Amino acid sequence: MTAPEDRWVIVSGAGGVLGRELVSHFAAGGRRVLALDREFGITPPPGVTARAIDVLIEADVRQALTDTIPAGASIALLINAVGLIWNEPILTLRGAKFATHSLESWHNVTNANLTAPFVVATQVASRMVRRGGGSIINFSSIASEGNAGQAAYGAAKAGIEGLTRTMAVELGPLGVRVNALALGFIDVATTRSAVAADRLQAYVQKTSLGRLGRVEDVIHAIEFLASNTFVNGTIVKLDGGLRL
Repeated sequence: MTAPEDRWVIVSGAGGVLGRELVSHFAAGGRRVLALDREFGITPPPGVTARAIDVLIEADVRQALTDTIPAGASIALLINAVGLIWNEPILTLRGAKFATHSLESWHNVTNANLTAPFVVATQVASRMVRRGGGSIINFSSIASEGNAGQAAYGAAKAGIEGLTRTMAVELGPLGVRVNALALGFIDVATTRSAVAADRLQAYVQKTSLGRLGRVEDVIHAIEFLASNTFVNGTIVKLDGGLRL
């Protein structure tokens, strides 16, 4: 029987602000953690294996899993936190003409927020099935319902929610549960750099709880989805009651 400490947690997007917090949380709890991202700004804590890879490259993800996780170990949890917040209107008035949303940024945003999570999830799921099941938690956003200025981001997050439900239906009978967190505005540096302060305050005022989300709110939601074995194919809104 696999000991709890041999049941790995994988975090994609582990080099980001929120990703680093998640890695530290699980490592502090004595879990073995595999952190995946293109780069890491800090040295990972003890118990964490950090692999600097492009998670869009399937072969690199597969190799990182093979090199890091022993043959006898299982994967308890994948937190698919990889992504990119992006703001760009569909049309922008420049002088007397409209400029359209860049196709290049469309591809960059959908790759980061939809294709990369798909690559990681499929590679991890195949190992979970062979090693006794597990839980996958994808990161979505309330922008999936439509938010002005976030066409590519919102479309990618809507895609993540569809992918989550489909994977849940296909993988549930094989012992792998797949759920998603649709995050509102979490009080981390990336949120404050992506959203102007006055606009962020306006969102706070439209939130029934009257505040931004905290990292611990995200952690508690992840722990619930990871531990409750009867939750599958569910999109949990973590937005404090905000309505865009």
